[in-house]
Amino acid sequence: MYRSTSMQELMSNKPEWVAAIEKEYSDRLSKQRPSQFLFPLIQRTYGMEEVIAMTKVVLSGQLTMSDNVRRFEAEFAAYVNCPYAVMVNSGSSANLLALAALVNKVRQRHLNTGDEVLVPAVCWSTTLAPILQLGLKPVLVDVDPATLNIDLADVRRKITANTRAMMIVHVLGNCAPMGPLMEIVNQHNLLLIEDTCESLGSRYNGKMLGTFGAFGSYSFYYSHHLTTGEGGMVSISPARSPAHAHPPTHSPTPPHTHTPPTHAPTQTPTIVLVLL
Repeated sequence: MYRSTSMQELMSNKPEWVAAIEKEYSDRLSKQRPSQFLFPLIQRTYGMEEVIAMTKVVLSGQLTMSDNVRRFEAEFAAYVNCPYAVMVNSGSSANLLALAALVNKVRQRHLNTGDEVLVPAVCWSTTLAPILQLGLKPVLVDVDPATLNIDLADVRRKITANTRAMMIVHVLGNCAPMGPLMEIVNQHNLLLIEDTCESLGSRYNGKMLGTFGAFGSYSFYYSHHLTTGEGGMVSISPARSPAHAHPPTHSPTPPHTHTPPTHAPTQTPTIVLVLL
């Protein structure tokens, strides 16, 4: 059936389905009430552009990891300035994958059953659970009440002859003094994992959090700085870890050449990516 094209459609040169989705999205958005809270617990982290992009992915039929994911991994690695990044389904899985890589017996340097892993008392369940799941022994370390991050004095007290690794959590965009912490890591030859799920984009003396240790974990859950609805990432630094989480399937783009600020930490705004 012939259908006349409106002037607006001619001007925008958009497919009909895009115009229809934009109208539906705008209509629904206009009916939503604004939050009564100054700082709401959760708010919308995507807009019209992301809705259209998600629809394009569904229409493409590529509903598993594909070109968008490979580009995202490469761009993420470049953004945090590490050699490789591997996307997973959640920040929880990112923690598990990083620890699983460290217990892999193929590695020249690996963790063994019963090895002690220092972990801050303020953490998420999915920071602690993989340590237990993989047969390691978590040792809870107190936190600095001013930052809620791991307390270095208590780190020193908790280190024993069986301590082999440390899994720190960068809480709410903040971090422990990474300079002194790395001195402890190097002095005791510890493997370090950084749970950076709450602090993507924060830096310490110009260096991105999540890139100091062997692995960094990130979450793209709906309420985090950058969201894919669900999702996570593992950053891999071979210089700090002789073996990768798994052989990379692509070559990442070159790191950014801009000079990052030297203060720490800073936070990035919430944005959304559509993957697959």
